[in-house]
Amino acid sequence: MYTDLAKEKEFYSKKFSFSYSSLSKLLYAPSLFYKDYILLNREEKLGKHLIEGKLIHCLLFEPKQLTSKFNIVPGKVPPDSVKSVLNLLKDLTKEKDIRINNPELKTAILSALKTADLYQAFVDDKKTGETGNQKRLNKIQTDDNQVYWEFINNSSVDVVDNEMLERCKAQVEILKDHKDVQELFENIQTDFPLDPVQSYAEKLLTTALENKPFDIKGILDYYKVNSETKSVVICDLKTTSSTITQFAESVERYNYWLQAAMYYKLVLSNLTSEEQTYNIVFKFVVIDKYNQVYVFSVSDETMMQWGERLLDTLNQAEYHYINKDYSLPFHYLTNIITL
Repeated sequence: MYTDLAKEKEFYSKKFSFSYSSLSKLLYAPSLFYKDYILLNREEKLGKHLIEGKLIHCLLFEPKQLTSKFNIVPGKVPPDSVKSVLNLLKDLTKEKDIRINNPELKTAILSALKTADLYQAFVDDKKTGETGNQKRLNKIQTDDNQVYWEFINNSSVDVVDNEMLERCKAQVEILKDHKDVQELFENIQTDFPLDPVQSYAEKLLTTALENKPFDIKGILDYYKVNSETKSVVICDLKTTSSTITQFAESVERYNYWLQAAMYYKLVLSNLTSEEQTYNIVFKFVVIDKYNQVYVFSVSDETMMQWGERLLDTLNQAEYHYINKDYSLPFHYLTNIITL
């Protein structure tokens, strides 16, 4: 595993705050955590499903932030494979001319395509005289790709087309029309301080951990504190490419239990001493690929179990953090694994 002592020194010079994503990554691939958070060599996630999820969150919780967080292109956004190539191309060239059909970009485009292993099966056409390389260039140097190319060269925000925007708007309306969701998300972001129900959307919370050399943090989709009913409801919105019947499996597969336990702890730590005595409930709001909506409540017993697993996970993270060993997952470093 490649290490960089200078980067490590910089990383450890200030206190680190684990998010759900960074802690989850440390669990299954510490070397990847090292690359992303210590070497700061993180690859941009460009998956369509991930961007759609972010867009739905924005439309539901922060509609006024749409134009500041997303660029809406008039054409069609390229598929993920081509987007990856265009982003690679951006790193490969310093060319000021941002025309995608600029002849000066040909070599860089072919290099990016080779790195991404895209369109490499194309061969020369003896009948037309068109070369394999020209076929590859024709796939990239299109009008639709030109629009996306211009945007990524002028902005660091996510790019979506009108088709994706309208699809996500439709899903948000389905969520808003759902009775259980309406009750949860009413009065998003209350501003009146004397209101008995205080609600928060896309709220960044941080908390220090007792006897740990790091903190935890998270941006919570939504939570509300009701001083009349003495209750706190924490909600996390999930869009899934599977179905709601498979969501229980996703909780384990994607460590959503870890996210829920972290968010529970973050909210609890940021409540007043009186509010900490309130009944705290966590709910997953899920919309699936068929636009089916269901609100999953997490029982107190389950949340207690997840809280215990969180403590164990934080102990594992502490082992990596203190020993500066990110070569293997915790159990492989501390035990002999046999099959």
